[in-house]
Amino acid sequence: MSAEAVMEHVACEFLAWVWFETERTGGRMDLGLPVGVVDVWVDERLAFRDSTDDRPRAILTGENPSQTLEARAALAGGKLLRELQLGIRREERDYSVTLKGALLDYCGVKFPVGDAEADSLIYDRMFFYEELHLILCKLLQRFAETRTSEEWEQSTKAAIGEWIAGGA
Repeated sequence: MSAEAVMEHVACEFLAWVWFETERTGGRMDLGLPVGVVDVWVDERLAFRDSTDDRPRAILTGENPSQTLEARAALAGGKLLRELQLGIRREERDYSVTLKGALLDYCGVKFPVGDAEADSLIYDRMFFYEELHLILCKLLQRFAETRTSEEWEQSTKAAIGEWIAGGA
């Protein structure tokens, strides 16, 4: 298996795990220091593909696409989650970002409204980008810890399978 294929597989697993965790925890996650507690939810876009295709073949958009039968049926049918739009709230700041592809590229990022003063606007944007990046890194770290633990094979993998089957 090529390095690109491995990265794609891990990225798809991460996206499915984040979706699962948002539903399992009600979206409230304690990511530890320095992030703390954040609210995470699947926002308005999911894109699936067959394992043999390069491009997404099933794209669900609109309000709460993760709650539709089509979304779970796509997972249950073996489609891989290729893109996931997340909403994230830390303290009073709301973010939206679509994670896409094998490298989890950030697309369509929306930051909180910053200070209207031109002098501080660039600093606000820098702060928001760094905060969003830190939150996403902590989510990926949590996934990596879970995925490489014994817990994954003993319970998490089965729980995700049951979650997929329950919604399909």
